[in-house]
Amino acid sequence: MLRYFYEMILEARILLGHVPQCVAVVLNQGDLDGAGLETLGSLLGWSEAVGIHSMALYIGDEDAGLYHRITSRLSNAPAKVSLHTSDGVVDLGRGGKFKMTISLGFGGRKEVTEAMRKVLERVEDGSLQPEEIDESILESNLRFSQKPDLVIRAGGNRLSDFMIWQAAYSELYFTEVNWRSVRRVDFLRAIRDYQKRQRRFGA
Repeated sequence: MLRYFYEMILEARILLGHVPQCVAVVLNQGDLDGAGLETLGSLLGWSEAVGIHSMALYIGDEDAGLYHRITSRLSNAPAKVSLHTSDGVVDLGRGGKFKMTISLGFGGRKEVTEAMRKVLERVEDGSLQPEEIDESILESNLRFSQKPDLVIRAGGNRLSDFMIWQAAYSELYFTEVNWRSVRRVDFLRAIRDYQKRQRRFGA
């Protein structure tokens, strides 16, 4: 009962402040086994309740079994869900305003390499001149368009290379709570911690 009231107070305070528009979550291998998969489903409701518009999740393990568990769990989710692997993208969910991007084993180095390859192909076919290549050209060829305001690392204190370009100025939040044990109150604490910070955007 006390935790319920604490959650209500946290949510009320969050709604009065600046809410991150995009939140990225970095997970450990095995985090989406059992209860972790249910937490993934709950994350949609937790996010929408406080006004977050999009989420990006990274799981370092590109496992066929995990792929099928995620597609089964989120196929009817009330959101636009895109599941990315090295082989391509699968669209899931029933659609809606909320956007969730999930990457299975497709980290930042792979993403930047893929983008560079696309740029070089345009140079080779003559549609792009070498002197025209700048940050905006490279960025437009990245697979993930979101720029997370907040990156949450569950169950550890080391980040991956996920969204290394897009997350250059993101705020980082580390929690020792294992993803399978993450509760709504833990998620709200991360958002509230973000609101208390003074963002400097690399300055």
